[in-house]
Amino acid sequence: MNTEIKKFADSGDIKSLKYIFVDSLDVDPTFVRYEEEYNYCKSIPGLLEPHVELTPFSENKANWTEEYWTSLKMDLIKNFSDKRMSHMRDVAQVFLADKVQRILAERATNNTIQQSVAPKADPVQTEKVTNITPKPDVTPKKPSISKAELQERQLKEERRKLEAENKAHQEREARERAARMEQQRRMQAQTQSQTGDGFSKKAIGIAVAAVTVAVVLILLLK
Repeated sequence: MNTEIKKFADSGDIKSLKYIFVDSLDVDPTFVRYEEEYNYCKSIPGLLEPHVELTPFSENKANWTEEYWTSLKMDLIKNFSDKRMSHMRDVAQVFLADKVQRILAERATNNTIQQSVAPKADPVQTEKVTNITPKPDVTPKKPSISKAELQERQLKEERRKLEAENKAHQEREARERAARMEQQRRMQAQTQSQTGDGFSKKAIGIAVAAVTVAVVLILLLK
């Protein structure tokens, strides 16, 4: 088992595990390198989520294009469901068919080499075989951006947008709370002011009435 994935799994680092498995099929569309790790992590609470319909699944292989593949990966970040992961494994066999065939051919070659040298007990020969296996990647580097790099950039942009949306939502809630508190303060001040004005008017009315009564009594006594 991959030690890094096991470390994330044992520490409960769900976010890192999701990012690894989102990109895992680009690394190995056969999923052989990640099968054991994925089955190990599936039981971790919080990794797999109930499936939510986002980009509708298409069973028409003609629609399994780069655009469809990128949409599935972005959806997997938003809703990491086992159903979506299973569908992506099927799509990878078609969309990344060339890479699948190359990986299978390399594995077959390596297995053939290992089987051919297994009976030999000569340590010198074994060392030589070990030095040439696995074969270095001599594929010429293309100057243009690859599909994997483009998808990685798109995923990073999607992650940045999600983080920006969360931050904006938190800031908006903070402003709304501040506005509500200010409104409550103003209403309390207005209520207190109205209560004070009512009390003053009532006191003045009582004083005027008392003076009037006193004047009437003085006139009567005369």
